Amino acid sequence: MRADRLLKMMLLLQTRGKHTAEALAEMLEVSVRTIYRDVNSLSISGIPIYTEKGPGGGIQLIEDYRTSLTGLSEEEVKALFMLNVPGAMTSLGMAEDIQTAMLKLSAALPKSLQHAQAGVRQRIIIDEEWWKAGHDRAPSFLKSLYQAVWQDRCVKVLVEYGFGYRTERILEAYGLVSRGEKWYLVSGVANQMKVFSLQEFVSLDVLEDKFLRKKDFDLAAFWQSWLASRGIEQHGFQCHLLVRTDVFGAFRNLAGVQILSMEKMPDAEQYLVSLWFENFSHARATVLGFGNAVEALEPLALRSSIADYARQTLKLYEE
Repeated sequence: MRADRLLKMMLLLQTRGKHTAEALAEMLEVSVRTIYRDVNSLSISGIPIYTEKGPGGGIQLIEDYRTSLTGLSEEEVKALFMLNVPGAMTSLGMAEDIQTAMLKLSAALPKSLQHAQAGVRQRIIIDEEWWKAGHDRAPSFLKSLYQAVWQDRCVKVLVEYGFGYRTERILEAYGLVSRGEKWYLVSGVANQMKVFSLQEFVSLDVLEDKFLRKKDFDLAAFWQSWLASRGIEQHGFQCHLLVRTDVFGAFRNLAGVQILSMEKMPDAEQYLVSLWFENFSHARATVLGFGNAVEALEPLALRSSIADYARQTLKLYEE
């Protein structure tokens, strides 16, 4: 497979610039000695590759050496590099093939289009983690928001929270994430990063004002951290509920819910159900919506939050 290794070395040097022999050896899983032999072979075959010794040295190609790829527009490049390796392809053992293909495409891009490739992964994520989600329509303002993200613009949104409460906010449009069949906006608010589901937005207007994007902001790392902080794993938020038999049929058909196990209780009037919700907020809102027909048992955080919401509601109507 030496030919594959030589091609991969060339692509790495084209897309990522100078590398030390040690770094290349680690990435290509060969010895440093083999790397130097490969460099010599490429040089003999006419590839303009050379080495620099000493501190700051390494192996590199002559500047601007690349295979030209023409015919792609900037928007087409953005669309291509928005793709992650699909989970199904990984399961089939084809993840490395896809990554190599994208590396070849990246290497062939002319310099005029490389900025589009570099910007995609800091602004857009297609998160393919699955749950049994409903078929929600994309909001009408999604395309406008997409442009705002690319142009580092602020947006004015009308947000609707639980119980119909609405408030207007100005957000810095950092990035968009598609997870399941839902879209999320990662935004800057008062020097903090926050995540909003686009379903919470009643309206959205793109402002002329631009914001200064944090240079060290990593959208993928932030998204994973945000998911972890809310206990959202492969399928979402897991909990255990008691569901009354007369509402169980409606409950099990809810969108965004995946039942893992269920057991009919001895009194035959309730089911003990273990299940995944899309997220914590979805679990809380669903349980509250069923009133006393559904009781949250675990985790304690969900039970406590539902109790707090119930107390607030009772206080509101008692006054």
